[in-house]
Amino acid sequence: MCFQLGVGECWVRRFASVSRFLGVAMLLFAMAGGSVLADEGKVVRFSLAADPANLNPLFIHMDADGGEAQLARLGFEPFVDIDEHGHEIPVLLAQIPTRANGGLSTDGRTIIYRLRPEVRWSDGVPVTASDVLFTLRAIRDTRNPVASREGYELIDDARALNARTIRVHLRRPWAPAVTTLFSDGVTPQYVLPEHILGHESSLEHSAFNAVPSVGDGPFVFDSWQRGRRLVYRSNPRYWRGAPSIERVEIPVVPNPGTNLTLLETGDMDFNLIAPIQRAALQGHSEIAFVNVPTTTMTGIAFNTRRPPLNDPRVRRAIAASVDRQGISAKITLGVYPVAESDRPRFSWAYDPSVRQPEYNPRVADADFEAAGWRRGSDGIRRKNGQALELTYLQFPESTTGVRVANVVQEQLRSHGVTVTVKSVSNAQLFLPAAEGGLLASGRFDLAYIPWRMGVDPDDRFLLSCENGSGNYMRYCDPVVNRLETEASQDSDPTIRRTLYRRIDSIVARDVPVLWLFEANYVYAYRATLGGFAPNALVPTWNAYAWHTVRAMPR
Repeated sequence: MCFQLGVGECWVRRFASVSRFLGVAMLLFAMAGGSVLADEGKVVRFSLAADPANLNPLFIHMDADGGEAQLARLGFEPFVDIDEHGHEIPVLLAQIPTRANGGLSTDGRTIIYRLRPEVRWSDGVPVTASDVLFTLRAIRDTRNPVASREGYELIDDARALNARTIRVHLRRPWAPAVTTLFSDGVTPQYVLPEHILGHESSLEHSAFNAVPSVGDGPFVFDSWQRGRRLVYRSNPRYWRGAPSIERVEIPVVPNPGTNLTLLETGDMDFNLIAPIQRAALQGHSEIAFVNVPTTTMTGIAFNTRRPPLNDPRVRRAIAASVDRQGISAKITLGVYPVAESDRPRFSWAYDPSVRQPEYNPRVADADFEAAGWRRGSDGIRRKNGQALELTYLQFPESTTGVRVANVVQEQLRSHGVTVTVKSVSNAQLFLPAAEGGLLASGRFDLAYIPWRMGVDPDDRFLLSCENGSGNYMRYCDPVVNRLETEASQDSDPTIRRTLYRRIDSIVARDVPVLWLFEANYVYAYRATLGGFAPNALVPTWNAYAWHTVRAMPR
């Protein structure tokens, strides 16, 4: 699937030329593995923009495309998930631990996780507490390139009480632990099969990373033709029952326009589309639509360690120069509402009173002047002879991101700021610093970024001074840092809500991120695909329920 809005959007373009038509035909041949396409009633297809880095659900890269998370959810089960309405539901667990059911201690430091007794790995071996403890060791092993160990480092004791029960003790309370550990949060982590991977916790070079031969999800990995497609097949031992869909095919389709063409022709079953594309597809009687509020918040990150953006006055001036309401209305047709913080509107921690600097050209000019950046006769702002020039990173896979970059570039130019837009592929942009990632290494001034927030409002990964995995801004405010710690340790939602209101007010004042909008995704899907109900995190969470409504007309 081609994600958008920073999460890789697709363009609605019909292939008018013979060469484009042949390109689609060749892709269809590649999707079929060089043979006749299989029975449509038993196959579901969606695409990825690029090959995944690996298929081990422990090493998911949460880039803008989100492809690895989608694949992981086909083959593996989290402890806790959310449904299409945003309600938390136990999956691998028999119940979500609470104080009422004895799963959570009064001080919030002891959690009892009870596994479903009926869950088995796809080879028939039961999923047990031993698998959970093995996975915990692997997550905590620093030799493994795990994207985030947040929360797991707080565990000072974990043991199996029996084959289906695990007791976890934390060094200090961490409110998100109950629904975050081994679950689909900001960085998903799923339980791995110990009997397949052995007793060594170092998995960096494991063959499982490319060939996850055993899983506990509704589908099992079948094959991977690099650069062409991945195939998953139905898991006959799935605890809910074998899915009615026999196979899921995921072709690699780098060209966004091709995705829409394949959807129109019936050779793709669903795709995430930009709001502007819905009108172009509206006339297709066999295409349906679903709007999904998500946890993806998109904004422009400021590198707060690099002058002149280390001056909050300059950041506020830039914020006042950008017409966010206009961007939402014109680029997303108002489908993506303007955001003022990293809280999705459906979050219990969302506070509508929080406001970032509003669009106001006069205020913007005054703020630039106050910070010492004055216009010259050529209209360019300078300070001590230095022109105000900024580098803006965006990735071409997102048409929304490309259009936003053009608008921001023009609006800042009108205020005397020269912005050079640098286009970097989604795959490259989010790499670790050691692998040349521009964000992680801080080689930028401004960057268009979609952040995938967790269901729990804990956002230390974004705002923490202690090397937060998503803190590309390098923002560090000691008061915010303290409040974040307090909020993460108190299990009382009322107290946490108050703390997050204070955090959001400070961050709105400092503007390390100029929040643009929260994504209310629009999925277009073939009306023949029954059970398609994406949640706020991934569209594959309930792939077990997919089924064919009627035969696809050809």
